[in-house]
Amino acid sequence: MISLTMSQFLGSSSTTNNRKKISDGETTITSPVFQSNLSCVLNDPKKTRAEISTFFTKTWGNSFIDRLPEPLSRLGDFNLSDFENYFISLRKSEKYGRPRFVGQQSQQQQQTNNDSNLLEKTTPVINIPQLFLSSQFTLNDSSTFNLVFPGIIPTNRPLSPIQFEQEKSRTTSTSSEKSEGNHRRQSTSSTTNKTNANGSISNPNSSPKHSINSSARLLQDKYNHYLDEVELLISRALSTKSHCFHDAVRSHDDIQSFLNTTRHAILSLREQLSNYDSQSLLTLLRLSRLLRQRQNQRELLKRLESLSIVKQTHLQVQSLLSTSDYLSALDLIDQTREIISSQLNDLSSLRFFDAQLKELYRLNINLMRQEFGQTLNQLLQDNLSTNEFVEDDKFITILIGLIRVKDEKYLEEIRSKFESFIYEIIDKALNTISEKSMKLSNKTNSDQSGQTEEKSSLNTRYVYPSSITNYTSSYPLWFRTITNVLTLSEQGLHRLSNVNQLINESLQKHQENFTNSLLYNLYDSVEDRLINIFIQESTRYQVQIERLSLDEYAQMVKLIENFIQNLNEYEKKYSSLPLKSFLQIQTSKFLNSFHDERKQRVADTLDNEQWKQVPVPRSIQNSIDDLFSQTPIINSTNSDILIINNEQFVLSNSSLHLFMLVLDYCSCAQLLPSSSINDVQYRLIELLNVFNSKTCQLVLGAGAVRLGKIRTISAKILAITCRCLQFVKITLPKIKSRFDHLLITSESSSSISSMSSNRQFEQLTKLYSEHIDEIHGKLISIIESTFGDTLSSYEVRAPVPSDCFRTLVTRHITAFYNAVARIVSPSDLILLFTRLNSIFKQLLGKRLRQLRIANDGGPQHGLLTSDLLYYMNQVQNLSGLEMLEFHVDEIWTNN
Repeated sequence: MISLTMSQFLGSSSTTNNRKKISDGETTITSPVFQSNLSCVLNDPKKTRAEISTFFTKTWGNSFIDRLPEPLSRLGDFNLSDFENYFISLRKSEKYGRPRFVGQQSQQQQQTNNDSNLLEKTTPVINIPQLFLSSQFTLNDSSTFNLVFPGIIPTNRPLSPIQFEQEKSRTTSTSSEKSEGNHRRQSTSSTTNKTNANGSISNPNSSPKHSINSSARLLQDKYNHYLDEVELLISRALSTKSHCFHDAVRSHDDIQSFLNTTRHAILSLREQLSNYDSQSLLTLLRLSRLLRQRQNQRELLKRLESLSIVKQTHLQVQSLLSTSDYLSALDLIDQTREIISSQLNDLSSLRFFDAQLKELYRLNINLMRQEFGQTLNQLLQDNLSTNEFVEDDKFITILIGLIRVKDEKYLEEIRSKFESFIYEIIDKALNTISEKSMKLSNKTNSDQSGQTEEKSSLNTRYVYPSSITNYTSSYPLWFRTITNVLTLSEQGLHRLSNVNQLINESLQKHQENFTNSLLYNLYDSVEDRLINIFIQESTRYQVQIERLSLDEYAQMVKLIENFIQNLNEYEKKYSSLPLKSFLQIQTSKFLNSFHDERKQRVADTLDNEQWKQVPVPRSIQNSIDDLFSQTPIINSTNSDILIINNEQFVLSNSSLHLFMLVLDYCSCAQLLPSSSINDVQYRLIELLNVFNSKTCQLVLGAGAVRLGKIRTISAKILAITCRCLQFVKITLPKIKSRFDHLLITSESSSSISSMSSNRQFEQLTKLYSEHIDEIHGKLISIIESTFGDTLSSYEVRAPVPSDCFRTLVTRHITAFYNAVARIVSPSDLILLFTRLNSIFKQLLGKRLRQLRIANDGGPQHGLLTSDLLYYMNQVQNLSGLEMLEFHVDEIWTNN
């Protein structure tokens, strides 16, 4: 044990200090260094030049990166505590050791603690120098060797302080060990070691040889003592761990017994498994192999059948295409491709077959497109005039096939065929009209009469006579052209609608969907084309649409509305926006021109008006009778007066002309689209306002005198003007009722527009009433000035009646009566003379106050009474003034 320990110490010391330099006097010991010079390695003559040139790159290369070993991924980071449960199970298992009772365990624990305490108590007694326990202990070191074996190597070198202390402690421990001893050895002599002043050890009483021997014996005794102490410690350590050894031996026996039992059980199990393999498992495996073999054979048969189907695909597709059964051909190709992709995808012989099927698929689609276009053309052209056709299953089948393959080009094909079909019809109609235009130009007059009859037949509502009947010479040709184009276009669109309906119904049977947006877009494009034709043909025939007469424009509007209505009958969801927008724009332009022309006519008529009575045409009287729903007068000739509700109206030329224009507006609102009724109504109100304001400027403002049409504004002119305004005012409610009826029956009626029109008519009526009152006031002001001049010279004296009253009655009142009596209404006549009587009484009362005449019954009062009786009798003798109340007593009241 001691030799082993010392060898280990020596080995560890040699390996640790192999590079350490130790100085012993003048001697230096250097340990070997195992390394090679790089230049020597590269210049080694035993290596070839290739080995030297590739010395740095032959193994790791230029991109070599030092890589650490990869950590173990399957093992975690474990420590001793992770196995604690396993150790506890081993200690408790009967297979690996006898179970211990708690008392026994506590006793063993107590014994272990006692041993450890004993060891702790005895360990400090051992006085082994720490030099022998050092990890750097090595006898190769001369200083260490001299410390262990002092005196063997003579030296006169003084000791270092550390060596001196070590030597002192060694000598002290040696002497104490000798004194204690185990009484096994006794020294034969005692020597007294003395230390010199310089620290050297010497024995002056002995010789050198005797000193070396005695020192060797002392060292041997001391090291024997150290050895005994170490053996004693080892024996104690073994005695404390003996029970662990016995437990290990005992558990080894148990483990060996358990392994024998396990071995016998494994042998038995193997024998049973061998019997099971020979009796049951082999049979089951054989059965499973047969079942798998049968399944493989069935799979092989199925794949052979699929391969047979794939092989016959080309011939079957060709036969189906020859009979134009494109849908079945597509289904067959899809099924074959599915079979190849799902069942025969691993056959290398069919790796190009799918590409061939794709090519055949595209060929089938191209053939379907060609056949679809030809069938659609035939379907559109058959029986075009009757709009009848026979349902073609072939066409529907091809269409379903194109939808199924998601070929969007079929929609483009349908659109192009539909467009070419309808545009061909339109072009054909235009060419036909161009050839016949010269022949039809000679029949313009007869066409005009036919158009007038057509207008009356198209309009089922009441039609007012128009004041403008100027037909454009080229209008009949233009109208016939657009009539023919619209008629043929309507037939073509009806045909397209029927074909579209056939497609929809057929696709719904096959649970496919087809949108109508394609047809609606085509309708929009066709209507845009028709609008362009309208404009081109109007330019060609030099027809200005906005400058047409009302009847001509009404014919065009009726034609377009009939086209839109017929189009909406078989396409109810289509709104026909282009034509409606075109019609609305043209109507707005026409109304602007229509209104501007009539405003100019009113202005021109009023500027040339002489404010004289004119005869009333019979047509106007008939219109009034219809407007007021009165019994017509049986008279075929013209009349000097206009009768409305048994009331006579003496009218001027401008008022009759205005009424004709008002009838034009009523006809315009009735004949034009319903959306323009409000616009026509507003323009009519504006026209009436223009007439009212222009009349006020010419009569009340004396504008007619400045124009030189009349010399002065007389009472007769004022009466005629007043009567004209009353005529317009009395017709306003009837005109408003006509427009209200049109608004109610139209689709564009609204409460807001109705309220606005009511306010405008009320405002217009108020303006006319104010104007009439102003004219009445103007009439009264004329006679008032005459009365003032006459009564200012009145004197109450004989003879009776006085000259003043004769002049007043015979000249002024009679002249005023003759001027206005046949013109104004009886009520207005009574009103005027009532106001004249009031003025007369005011002026007479003023004059009487100037003459200081009182109501005292005197002579002057009698003369005044005679003049007043003359005045009243003469006025009451006038026709229509019999019931006039004079109240002449008011002259005294005011006085």
